[in-house]
Amino acid sequence: MSSTLKKYLIAASVACVAGLATGIAQAEGDKVGDTQMCVPLMQIDSTPVINDSTILIKMKQKGAFKRIDLMAPCGGLNMGNGFVHTTSTNDLCTSDPLRVNEPMGTGTGATCMIKQIVTISADEAKALQTKKHDKDKK
Repeated sequence: MSSTLKKYLIAASVACVAGLATGIAQAEGDKVGDTQMCVPLMQIDSTPVINDSTILIKMKQKGAFKRIDLMAPCGGLNMGNGFVHTTSTNDLCTSDPLRVNEPMGTGTGATCMIKQIVTISADEAKALQTKKHDKDKK
């Protein structure tokens, strides 16, 4: 095999590996500001509600967070009873409806739709939690 052909093969291999790695990172939405269609449920640690329009996703991976922005304010979401969702996969997806839990197990309340799921920094997650705690104190 000629040295020129070897150089082309090596360059092509490097380009393929780099492209694959970039595609994987983008598919998972790992970079701050990335949006994604779904988040695997097994990777979610908790989903604290910030307000009637925003839910924080704390990922099991240390320091990883996502923000759920709802299409419209979801009445009662911020009352502290949480939400449930229905999915046919093992993911939380933008196509999944969220239903607000009613107090004392009386069923589900408002149905809300997810506008987007965005990867956020630890600083933004902290700011959202601070904002929620400050509001709760009032």
